[in-house]
Amino acid sequence: MVHSAAIHHPNVHRRSGGELLPLATRVMWALITAAALVTLGFTFYPEWSRLASMKSDLAAQQERLADLKKKNAEHEQEVKLLQTDPQYLEIIARDKLDMMKDGETIFRLGSAQPRP
Repeated sequence: MVHSAAIHHPNVHRRSGGELLPLATRVMWALITAAALVTLGFTFYPEWSRLASMKSDLAAQQERLADLKKKNAEHEQEVKLLQTDPQYLEIIARDKLDMMKDGETIFRLGSAQPRP
């Protein structure tokens, strides 16, 4: 008759010293891991912050670039008109110099401020 308490397997060993050593080992590994994570955090946080700041600056600069490209296209169109369209050139020159043809009456609507 075989009792379950009397069964001894060759690959099964009892731990001596209780659970104190494995608990200390787990605590030590947890502390090492926490220290490594804190070190990595302090090392890389400034870089992550700088990267976020640079991304924000890049987005603002790209928006400014788009606005400048739009204004540039408008100015190029005006230059083209000034170079190729004599009627447009006459209108702009008369408007800037406040000149009018004989018998012509000019009505200005909008601000009452004198033009420089």
